[in-house]
Amino acid sequence: MVDPSANVSDPSESPAEHIPVKKLAIGSWNLTAKYDEHVLLSFYWPERKLVWEVLHLGVVRKMEVDFEDVDQCALAPGGDSQDRLTLELHRPPRFFKENPPAAGAAAGEVSYVYTTDFTNGQASAESRHTLFFEPGAVSRETAKKMMAHGIRITLEGERGGRQGGLSMGGSLLGGGARSGGGAAAAMSLLPTMRQPPTSSPRLDAIVLKDQLNREMRERQAKYTGICPVREGIYAAVFDELIAAVARDQPKRGVLLRRVAAEARLGIDAYRTVFESSIDFGTTKLKQAVETKGDLEALIAALDSEIATLRANVSELQDLCESLEQREEQKAKVYEVKDKEEVDLATEKQQLEDLLAVLRLSKPEKK
Repeated sequence: MVDPSANVSDPSESPAEHIPVKKLAIGSWNLTAKYDEHVLLSFYWPERKLVWEVLHLGVVRKMEVDFEDVDQCALAPGGDSQDRLTLELHRPPRFFKENPPAAGAAAGEVSYVYTTDFTNGQASAESRHTLFFEPGAVSRETAKKMMAHGIRITLEGERGGRQGGLSMGGSLLGGGARSGGGAAAAMSLLPTMRQPPTSSPRLDAIVLKDQLNREMRERQAKYTGICPVREGIYAAVFDELIAAVARDQPKRGVLLRRVAAEARLGIDAYRTVFESSIDFGTTKLKQAVETKGDLEALIAALDSEIATLRANVSELQDLCESLEQREEQKAKVYEVKDKEEVDLATEKQQLEDLLAVLRLSKPEKK
């Protein structure tokens, strides 16, 4: 523990601080300390590093993160039971193990080599680390040093509520300048993928792939077809890959950014064309629906007019038939009259001829 009278105005000059941990919980991985110095939380103030040190079978394994990688931090005093420190990391820690001393090495000289995740992959996948301590192990002076080094920390009450007058930054799940692997990032459309360590490119790729698969499962993104959620996840992964390449090879990073920007321009252009086509089709469909309604009304009016005209035609046909019948009857009457007149004329002519013959056969008396 640090002497409370120590000057914390310049924390970079403070020595390292080691705090025994009773239990370390990361996701489904838990480690309970069985003896002294089994698990230690170490603050290396000059190097601005936070280290979890685990002693197992005489070999020290440790997880190391920079102060800048701590997104949120909350300290909950537990009264007579135990204190709890919850940290939300912006990127996975780096893993090291103690290297056996080489022949001729100076006594007490310890070296570490990079190793893989020894927490069954939980520390690489989970952003929340929870540590439990003896009551009072983490003092307010330590919390002030953490604040002085830029770690946002919230000091909570014994029952989990924020203790009045002791707020030291935003809450553990509250808004902040960065969105790590918390609930805010999980609900955003374009997630900020947790940046993997840079010591092993192969492990970087494995961690990033695991994060991609987890994001796809948690967000229930579609693996085929049009899916904005999958598009956002893949865009975030691509940005992280570009950033990883740019750290090692800046020129290739710049080239990849230009390629990504050109691809986004092309995608945006196609999206604009697609949206314009959808708008045009929607407008045309609306006009067609309106025109169809007008045409249906016009068709109904024309059908009514056709029915009226058909009724008029039927009446006129009946009238024409009656007139034809009348004309036929009149024509028959005229034929009878003409025949009678012809017969009378014939009889008259016959009588005149007969009278002439009679006159010739009987001379008139003088």
